[in-house]
Amino acid sequence: MKTGTSPKTLRIPNDTIADIEEMAKAKKTSFSKEANRRLANKGGSDTNYPLFLAKMQTIINLSYEGYRTGREDLFEKAQEEERKLWTKTLMSSK
Repeated sequence: MKTGTSPKTLRIPNDTIADIEEMAKAKKTSFSKEANRRLANKGGSDTNYPLFLAKMQTIINLSYEGYRTGREDLFEKAQEEERKLWTKTLMSSK
């Protein structure tokens, strides 16, 4: 696989352009980087993002409850959830 970049003319629907611009602005990145990210992901959006947020909230809730009650087992459960989340994230990004 060759590296580098090449300019290409491409017709993109206006609503897609607006969506890419909005996402790039939200992520504080460029239009080009966001478009390339989408192309690399075969045009898909971050379909696992809601699951990621739910798992993160579970980890936060377990940590808070462990802190509030002084229960070490809840911290251990939060760490276990964190390991599973990052293992899944790293494996799916390959």
